[in-house]
Parts: sequence; C-alpha cells; structure tokens
Amino acid sequence: MAAAQIEMPQAAANRFLGSLRTPSHILVAISGGSDSTGLLLALADAIASGLLLHRLSAVTVDHALRPESAEEARAVGELCIRLGIPHRTSRWEGDKPRSGLMAAAREARYDRLADAAASVGANLIVTGHTFDDQLETLAMRRARLPQGQAEASGGIADAVLFDRRIWVVRPFLACLRRDIRAFLSDRVVGWIDDPSNEDLHYERVRVRESLADAQAKVLPNIGGEGADSLSAEAAYWVGRSVHVHEAVLARIDPRGIDVGSPVFRRGLSYLAASLGGQPFGLGMDRLKRVLAFIGEGKPGRRTAGGVVFDLRRDGLYLMRESRNIRALALAPGAAGVWDGRFDVANGSRYPVQIVAAGGSSSRDFPTDVPNGAAMRAAAAAPAVRFEGDIEQNEREKVEIMPRLAPFDRFLTRSALDLADRLASSFGRSPYLSPPL
Repeated sequence: MAAAQIEMPQAAANRFLGSLRTPSHILVAISGGSDSTGLLLALADAIASGLLLHRLSAVTVDHALRPESAEEARAVGELCIRLGIPHRTSRWEGDKPRSGLMAAAREARYDRLADAAASVGANLIVTGHTFDDQLETLAMRRARLPQGQAEASGGIADAVLFDRRIWVVRPFLACLRRDIRAFLSDRVVGWIDDPSNEDLHYERVRVRESLADAQAKVLPNIGGEGADSLSAEAAYWVGRSVHVHEAVLARIDPRGIDVGSPVFRRGLSYLAASLGGQPFGLGMDRLKRVLAFIGEGKPGRRTAGGVVFDLRRDGLYLMRESRNIRALALAPGAAGVWDGRFDVANGSRYPVQIVAAGGSSSRDFPTDVPNGAAMRAAAAAPAVRFEGDIEQNEREKVEIMPRLAPFDRFLTRSALDLADRLASSFGRSPYLSPPL
C-alpha cells in the first residue's frame, strides 16, 4: 500500500472485498472501538449491497485487564445481533505478566483470533488498523533508529500470516480515524473509548499526542512495492547462492557475496536469523560489523546473533554457535520449540529432552564441507535424550522439524517470496498463500 491514496471507509471495504480471490468467510476482530466497529459495519454494508458471496463472523478478545471489559464485550455482541452477524467472545484467562504486558497481550490476542477463526471455519481475519495507527507506528520505529536511517523503518503490513495458520488483513490502513467516526455517526452507531488510549504511560499514546493531526493525502512509503521487490530479489539470491545442509549449516557461494548489495544484506540477515533461531533479522549494528568482516575478504570467523560466520576461500559458512542452547523437556504427547530453530513433537510414551548434540555428534554433510564448519554445525544440532533404554520405535516417534523463526509466527506479505525460498532450502513446505 505504499503511496496509496487516503480512502473513505466504504470505499476501502469495497476494494478489499473485491480483491479477495475466492468467496471468503471473514472473521472480524472487533473490540468495540471506533476503528473495528467501523470496519465491521462497512464490510456488512458492502456485502449487503451485492457482494453476497462473502460471509462475516465477529470475535471480541477480552484481555480481562479492566473491570469494564466483560460488559464491553457484551455490548459488541448486542451490536452484532442487530446486524445479524455471528459473534463470540474469547477471554484471556489466568495471571498476566508484570513486565512485557502489551507484547504478551498481543500474542494472546492473535492466538485467540486464530483459534476462533478455526472454530467457525473462517479463512481470514481482518483487523481495524488505520492510517493513524500507521503514522504512530512509523514514528515509534523511526525514533529507535540512528539518525539518517529512518528509511530503513517499515510500518504496519497490510497482510500478515500468523503462526503459519491464517492470514490477518488490515483493510483500513488507508483510512483516517476521523472519517471512520464520521461514518459511524452518520449511521447512528456508537463505539467504546478505551481509557488506556489516553494513558501516557504507553509509548503509542505519547507518540499520538506528539503527532499533528493527520492531514496528509498520501500514505508515506511503508515498504510495500519496494519491500516486495527486495524480497523477490533476495529469494532469487538464496536460490542461486545459498546451500543449506541438514537445516543447521549454510554455505554462500563466493560469487553471491556482495557486501554493498541491499539484496545480499537482506538475504544474509534473514538466513542468519533462521539459523540462529531469532525472530528478527540481524540488527543494524551487528549487520554492519559482519559486513565489515566479510568485506575484508580474509578467512576467519565472527559471531553475531548467536551465529558463527566462517569465511573461507570456497565461501561463507553460517551455523549456530554452540553456546547458550537450552534443553527442552517434553512430556509424552507434548510439543514445543527448541532453541527457536526446531519444532519438536514428542509422540512417544516417555518424557524426552532435546539438547545440543555436542562434540560427539555427526551429520551427513557433503564431503566438500570443511571439517571445522561441519563439526561446529553438528555440535549445535538437536539431539534426543531419553532416560534409560527405550525401544527404537518409541525414539522414532519424536518428530523434529526445522522452524524459521523470522517467519513462522508473523510473516508479512512483502516477505513471502523470501520466506518461501528459505523454507524450501530448510526442507519445509511453502507458506500459506494470501487470500488477496
């Protein structure tokens, strides 16, 4: 949506529905605030006016952080009854963390949205993020970057694949909040104002206060077409220059090394994050240090982001360093993520531990892989440990699958080409295609 024109809510709803590839069952995430309420109403109007092949359901995630939240969820349910839209409430039960509350709430919200979509048979989720949210996000992200690097910061993506399960789309990213509220007022539909939106303890609220009233008629460049192109070029670079072995060792062909190329930097950053089990690419400072090392052209090793960069005459080798790898204990039938790099499911009848294999490990690497690189990569590979003697057929019931930490939880549509290419290199299936 880079450089897209500001849209009115009804136009945005019609454009979004018209962009869907097939008739869809859409789950609307509605909190009761003006943005999500306006989205639900605009979509309902558009479908009622003739786009009858699509269906709507709605869900409210009650985070249980305020005493009023349960009553607000009930009010949303009553609105949905009046609109004839099936609605359910999903409550975040249990103790809440004392630190990182907003991040934990976000994870809980998306988990519950995906579960709700599965339970009603919806094939995509929509949320009410707006142009105002976009401005605030850009301001926050750019404020964290060193001076002169503002162009490196991206905004809210128009579509995100969550947990490899379902796409979450933001149809109102080009809409102003004031236009959404005017639309609701014209329809005599009210909304709920969350008091946390006025709490200056939150960074977003402080940024919102500092921003002038959004009068712009064109969205800032948030990395749409440019990010798509860079992702596609980085995907091509991976296919041409990168060889991944056993999901623990990567070799970059010397002809594919170009420290001055944005494509090389993007591909290297996400390749390293995948091998290191990190949810984000290498940060700017770490990436600069690695590029400086590679640019010298002298054989040697550097470590960044938990990954060893081993430069040799026949290429650049990357593997997870053997430090700070925690064991994962799984009860029978349990599943978990080991070191951010592997999904593990214990289908056996016994408790199991997943640990780093260590120096005694061996892997079936190609014969031309240098011994030192092979040994380091094998030492950081996963190994399965049982207590006592276990039948071989029970050992075989522990499934270990490579995980791509930068993409498997949240994958933006602009990064899909690169994610699919890396998934293929690591022996994974392609990601779910977007519905748009």
